[in-house]
Amino acid sequence: MNTRIKSQILDLTKNIKPKRYNMMNLKPQPFVNKRTNLIIGLVVFVFTLLIYYLTMARSLSFWDAGEYITCSSILGVPHPPGNPFYILLGRFFAIFGFSIPHALVVNFLSGLLSAFAVMFTYFFSVKFVSMWLKDEKEAYLAYLAGFIAAIYIAFSYTFWNNAIEAEVYSGLAFTINLIVWLTMIWVEKSEGLSHQNLLLLIIYIFFLGFGIHQTSLQIAPAVLLIAVYPMLKEAIRTASFWKRTIVYTVGLIVIYFLFMNLGKTSHIPDLGKYMFSIGFVGILVYHLKDRISTKVWLLALLFILVGLSTHFFLFIRSEHRPFINEGYPHTIKLFTDYVLRRQYGVVSMFIRRASFWYQMKDQFLTYFSWQFFNSEIISQFLKTPQMFIQFLANIIVTFLGFGGAYYQYKKNKHSFAYFFAFMFMASIAMVFVMNLSDTEVRERDYFYVTAYNFWAFWMALGSIGLIDYLRKRNKAATVAVAAIVIFLPFVNLSSQYFQHDRSREYIALDYGQNILNSLEKDAIVFTNGDNDTFPVWYAQAVYDPAAIEYTPPSNDSLPDEVDGKLYYVDVSPSERTKQDIERAMKFKNEQCFGIRKDVTIANLSLLNTPWYIHQLIDHEGVEFNLPDAHIDLCQDNPNSALYPKQVPKDTNLKIKGVIPGDEFTITFKKGTVLYVKDLAVIQIIKDNYGKRPIYFAVTTPDAIGFEDHLRNEGMVDRLVPTKDKNQFDMERLVTNIDSVYSYRAVMDDAVYKDHNMRRLLNNYGAAFMRTSQFAHSQGDYYNAIKYMEKAIDFIDNKARFYDGLSKLYLEGGFNLIENDKTDEGFDYLENAVYYNRKDRELVQAIFQATAYSEAYDKGIPLLNKMKPYQDSVLIQTYVDRLESMRK
Repeated sequence: MNTRIKSQILDLTKNIKPKRYNMMNLKPQPFVNKRTNLIIGLVVFVFTLLIYYLTMARSLSFWDAGEYITCSSILGVPHPPGNPFYILLGRFFAIFGFSIPHALVVNFLSGLLSAFAVMFTYFFSVKFVSMWLKDEKEAYLAYLAGFIAAIYIAFSYTFWNNAIEAEVYSGLAFTINLIVWLTMIWVEKSEGLSHQNLLLLIIYIFFLGFGIHQTSLQIAPAVLLIAVYPMLKEAIRTASFWKRTIVYTVGLIVIYFLFMNLGKTSHIPDLGKYMFSIGFVGILVYHLKDRISTKVWLLALLFILVGLSTHFFLFIRSEHRPFINEGYPHTIKLFTDYVLRRQYGVVSMFIRRASFWYQMKDQFLTYFSWQFFNSEIISQFLKTPQMFIQFLANIIVTFLGFGGAYYQYKKNKHSFAYFFAFMFMASIAMVFVMNLSDTEVRERDYFYVTAYNFWAFWMALGSIGLIDYLRKRNKAATVAVAAIVIFLPFVNLSSQYFQHDRSREYIALDYGQNILNSLEKDAIVFTNGDNDTFPVWYAQAVYDPAAIEYTPPSNDSLPDEVDGKLYYVDVSPSERTKQDIERAMKFKNEQCFGIRKDVTIANLSLLNTPWYIHQLIDHEGVEFNLPDAHIDLCQDNPNSALYPKQVPKDTNLKIKGVIPGDEFTITFKKGTVLYVKDLAVIQIIKDNYGKRPIYFAVTTPDAIGFEDHLRNEGMVDRLVPTKDKNQFDMERLVTNIDSVYSYRAVMDDAVYKDHNMRRLLNNYGAAFMRTSQFAHSQGDYYNAIKYMEKAIDFIDNKARFYDGLSKLYLEGGFNLIENDKTDEGFDYLENAVYYNRKDRELVQAIFQATAYSEAYDKGIPLLNKMKPYQDSVLIQTYVDRLESMRK
C-alpha cells in the first residue's frame, strides 16, 4: 500500500514544473569562456575594419563629411552644436597621420569607431544571451548570437554609410554600444547599487559622447531603469509606489510647462528642460540617499563637467577665428546659442512638426526598410522581380526581429526588460523627441541608426531561436537552418557592398574644385548650401593630392564690346581692394593648404547671420560699407539697413563698376520681400562690383534679382552689365567643360551614385546642353550632337532628351545627305531611329532622304527596322514605292 502511494506521488511530482519566473536570472551568467569570447570579438573587429577600409572614401563625400574633414584638418569650428570631441579626435589623428592625406585619416577614424561599435555589439549581445544559459555547453548560442548581430549591423545601410566617410554617427554608435556593454557588466557585478565606479564611468562616457553627438543621451533613461530595476521589481507591488509615480510625473510636467513659458519671456527657451532635469535628479537623490553617498553624487557631477569640457575647445578656438568658424561662439551668449542649436529654432517634442504617425511610417519605418538586404542588387543577381525580393527581405527582417524579441522574452523576462528599455528609447521615444518635420532637406535615417543596431540583435536572437528550437528535434534540420541563418548576414553584406564602395569616388572633390577652377583670380562666388559650400571649403583648406588647380586667364585682354554690348567685364581693383585681398591671402596662407585660396566663398544661408558677414569682411577681403551696428543688429533692429523688409513700391537699384560705362540697373517689384541674406548680397555686389569678379554658383536657386545679368561659364554664372536671359560665354564654357573640369568616377558604372549625386550631376549636363544648343544655332550638327550626348551622360532622367537627340540626328543626317555625304547621313538617320523608334515623322523623313539620295540599299532596311514600332502597313507602302523607284 505504502509503495503504491509513493509511486503515485512520484508520478504526480513529475508533472509539476517549477515556476519559471523564480528560475530566471537577473544577471549574465558565467558560462561564457572569456578567451573564446575575446577572440571572436577581435575577429569581428578586424574583419569589419578591413571591409570598411576597402570601401571607405579616399577623399570627401557630400553633405557634412567635407566640413568635418576640413575642421579636423585646421581645427575649425563646424556647424552647431559643433561636435567638439569628434573634431578633436579627428585633429589628433590628422597630426599623427604624418604624410597621409587628412581626408583618408579622418575617414579611417569613422571606420575605426564603427568597427569598435560592431565589436561591442557582439560583446553586449553575448551578455544578454548569457542571462539564460544553463551551462558552458550552451555558450555557443551566445557566441553565435553576438556574431550574427554584429555582422548584420556592420553592413546595414545607414551604419555602413557612417563608417566610410567622416561622420559623427560612427562615434555615436561606438559610445552607445560601449555604454550598453558596460551597463551589462555592471548588472553582472553589482549587488544592489554596488560597483558605483562603473556607473560613474558610464556617466562620464555619456557626456564625453555628448561631445560627439548630443543624442548619445538617448539611452540614458534605459540605463537608469536597469540600475534601479531590482528595487522597482519590489516597489511596484506597493500602492505607495504608484501614488508617488503619479504625483512625480504630474509635478515634473507642470514644472516643464511652467518654466518653458518663463523661459520664453526671459530669453532662455530651454529653461523648462533644465528645470525638468533638475527636478528629476532631485527625486533620484532623495530616494537613493541611503544607497548612494553625497560623495558619489558629487563625483558624478564632476565627471559630467569633465565629459562636457570638450566644448570649451569651441569657445577658445572660435576666439582665434579659424578659416571655418561657424556661429563664432566666442561669447557666453553666442556659445550657449551655438551649443543649444538655437540657430535652427527651438523645437519642443510637445509641439508636433508633423504627425507622429507620419514620423513613424514615412520616416522611421521607411528608413528601416533600407537597412538590410538590398533588393535591387539581389533581384539583379537572381533575375527575380525586385518587389518580390523586397517583400521576402521584409518578411525575413520582421520575422527574425519579432521572433527574437519573443524568444528573449520566453527565455528570460529580465533580459527582455533590460533590452526593451534600450530599444524603446532608441525607437519610439527617439521618434517622439526628435520630432522631425515633413519638409526635411534630406533623409534623416542616421538619427535612428541605434534602433536599427538593436533590431539586429533581435534578428540574431530570432536566428538562434530557430536553432535552439530544432536542435533537440531534428539534427539535419538544425544544421541546415544554422547554415542559412549564418549565411544571411553575409548575403546582406554582399547586397550592400556595391552601394557602399566609395574607394574610387571623387565626385564631391571634383564638384568643389570645378566650381573654384571656373573662377577668375580673386573672385567672389555665392554658393547655396552644404553640397556646394563644404566641397569648396575643403578644396581650399585641405591638402589633397587628388585635387587639381587651375586659374582662368583674366578677360582684361579681350574686347570689351561685341556688337555694341559689353560682354567682358574688366576688373579694376582699388587700392583698398588690393590691401583687403592681400590681408585675406595672408590669413588663408596661414590656415589653408589647398587650392584657389584667392577665391572668396559667400554662402547665402550663412549671410543671414552677423558673425558670417564680419568673417567675410575681416578674413575674405570683402568690402561691405555699412557700420558694424547695422550688421550686428540685422536680425533685431528695424532701423538696420539689413533688417528684412518688404519693398513698398517698384524700386530701381543701380550697380556701378569702376570703369566708366560699366553699370546696370535692376528693379525690385512692389511687395518683394528681402531677407538679411538678400540685402547682404546686394550690399556685397554694390561695394565690390568692378573691383573683383563676382559669380553665382549654378546651384544657387535665387540670384536676388540679378538673374538677367548672369552669364553662364559652366558651373558658375558671372555677373555682367548686359541684360538678357540665357547669356553665356561660349569660349570659356567650352574650355571649362572640355579641358578644365574633372569628372572622375562619373562615367564609371562600378561607382554607385546616390540620388543626391545624380541630382547634382545634372548641373554638368546643363552646361553640355547649353553648348549643344549653341552649336545647333550655328548649324554645327556634329558638335550639337556630341555635346548633347555628353549632356545625357550626366543627366539622371535621360529618356526625356532622346526625342531631341533623335531630331538632331535627323536634321544632321539631312544636312549631310544634301552635301553629298550619303553614308554619314544615313548613319545619322540610323541613330535618329535608335533614339526614337516611335516618331512618325521619321518614316516620311527617311523615305524622302532615300528618294533624294537614291541610297535604296540604306533607306529600305532602315524603314523595315521600324515596322515593329510603327504602322507596318504604312511603312510597307513607303518601302514598295522606293522599290518601284529603284526599278
